Amino acid sequence: MNVFSNYDDPALPTRSGLEYNDCWAFRHDNGTEVAIIGGTEDILFFDITSPANPVLIYTYHVLNMPSGTVNQSVWRDFKTYGNYLYASADEGTSGLLIFNMSQVPASITMVKQTVAFWNRTHNIFIDETNGMLYAAGSNSVSNGLVILDLTGSPANPSLESNVPLTSLGGGYVHDVYVRDGIAYCSHGGLAKIHIYDFSDLPAFSLIGSIDNYPGTGYNHSSWLNEQGTALVMCDETHGSPVKLVNVTDPTDISSDDFKTFSSELLGPDAPGSSIAHNPFVLSNLAYIAYYHEGVQVFDITDPDNIELFAYYDTNPDNVDYFGYKGCWGVYPFLPSGVIVASDVNNGLFLMELINPPLAVTFLTFDAFRENKTVKLEWTIANASFGNLFEVKRSTDGGVNFQTIGSVDLSEGISEYEFIDQNPASSTNYVYRVDFIQTDGSKITSPIRYVRTAPSEKFFNVVNPISSSLQIQLLKPVESVDLSVFNMEGKIVWQQQVAQPSSNMEFSMIDLPVGQYALVIKWEGGSENLIIGKIN
Repeated sequence: MNVFSNYDDPALPTRSGLEYNDCWAFRHDNGTEVAIIGGTEDILFFDITSPANPVLIYTYHVLNMPSGTVNQSVWRDFKTYGNYLYASADEGTSGLLIFNMSQVPASITMVKQTVAFWNRTHNIFIDETNGMLYAAGSNSVSNGLVILDLTGSPANPSLESNVPLTSLGGGYVHDVYVRDGIAYCSHGGLAKIHIYDFSDLPAFSLIGSIDNYPGTGYNHSSWLNEQGTALVMCDETHGSPVKLVNVTDPTDISSDDFKTFSSELLGPDAPGSSIAHNPFVLSNLAYIAYYHEGVQVFDITDPDNIELFAYYDTNPDNVDYFGYKGCWGVYPFLPSGVIVASDVNNGLFLMELINPPLAVTFLTFDAFRENKTVKLEWTIANASFGNLFEVKRSTDGGVNFQTIGSVDLSEGISEYEFIDQNPASSTNYVYRVDFIQTDGSKITSPIRYVRTAPSEKFFNVVNPISSSLQIQLLKPVESVDLSVFNMEGKIVWQQQVAQPSSNMEFSMIDLPVGQYALVIKWEGGSENLIIGKIN
């Protein structure tokens, strides 16, 4: 890999021997690219539009609320939505911070700091398709997630739901990846990932589990490939390899669905064992922040033959694998191809692949619900020897595609869109765009999955509840088990109904006012719902 530049300020404060933590990046419509890196007391913003000459344009000194004392944290996390950056920390009481990035590089403004949702949380993730922010490992819901709705006002989010997960066999969530309401929750020391469906909140369900896999350890984090068929996951445990998991059918993941790969930059005789931290996937490449190994890039095109594609050691003076030194985070998603990385002691790195894969015509491609339609948006570069995009749709998981429309190539235009006005009647859709060249050959975009219909429902629940819990049976079942859990995951009420009627009512007079999780189970299925008790 080619390194453009490295920023490291030796005067920055340390905590537990570390000066820096996670990183992220942002691109404005005006072309400005910004790198963000966390320090133990600060958040640093750099204009990296010229990556060989990064410019520190803003430093935010993080304070605790309400004391106003300095927030010191080893762990910070960042995500973007629209023109806003969201930041969190897993120490102190700095809560959620929101920064307006719409005026970069001229200015960045911290527009909101709040502890209304949590004092601290380990990680945040934003499902951009639905505008939902998920907070994992918070003090508010220690064994579950806090979910915020950003769609109404990105600068002033609202609480969508607090979701405890112990009732579904989960627990503490260390990190989470979410796409269109489907969440892959890394359950840390439980050595497993649970896959949950949050697409129809306040109802939610467990749809799959990844456990008993090779090289189990502290299940740290994961990232889904663009096709939604494979998950790269890391266990933050020395000697544990990176896993590539086939998640095409999340309800049926077996030992045959796992492939492993790892890095040993120092060689097999180095003291200790290597340890991976955070994975990211772009196209057919998996970018791993690999602690002592720096940035490691693997080609995962062929799961049976995963190969090292490129690497850069951010901590070259290291001689062993002990501890947690080196590369913490990587961000490979900037349109310019600039890769952002953070090293816990050596700071910010800006780099690129020296020999990247063949030129990518489709820089971006997104498909998402918009009312009753599906909107497709794509950005291209270097389009030539053709003048037409064909829009394709599949209703069988991507096996067969049909052409549903076309868009003409316009000279000098790089951004395009298409609206599918009449999606077929199915729960899952797959879309792609083909650029038709003059010789009849095609350049094909990545595929995108869109869920356009909620899961089949068996029950309706009057929510919130007051003196009684009222449940309407929508489809016949032989018996149901009902359980109500508090936010700490403890059962506070249970009832088994051998012959459920179409309308059921249960007294809740003794249930205190608050928020609870209702779990309804029957043979062949379950439904989960966050309910409120109001009086």
